[in-house]
Amino acid sequence: MDEPSRLMTVRDEAEGAEICERLRAVGIKCAVEPLPDVNSLASIWGGQARTVLFVLVHQHDVTRARGVIAKH
Repeated sequence: MDEPSRLMTVRDEAEGAEICERLRAVGIKCAVEPLPDVNSLASIWGGQARTVLFVLVHQHDVTRARGVIAKH
């Protein structure tokens, strides 16, 4: 089973929808999900991690998805 991977963070739902639209146009399944940012300073120092929006793709699509995003 292919696990979802974090492709990138986005500012808001609209930006995430735009990115996913580009990815879906080339056949890459994606989703925009609010998840804790485990790399934030608060999380590293034992506090509560802030929630950010991530674009998720299947692990096997990460390299291809990065190429699609880089072209735009």
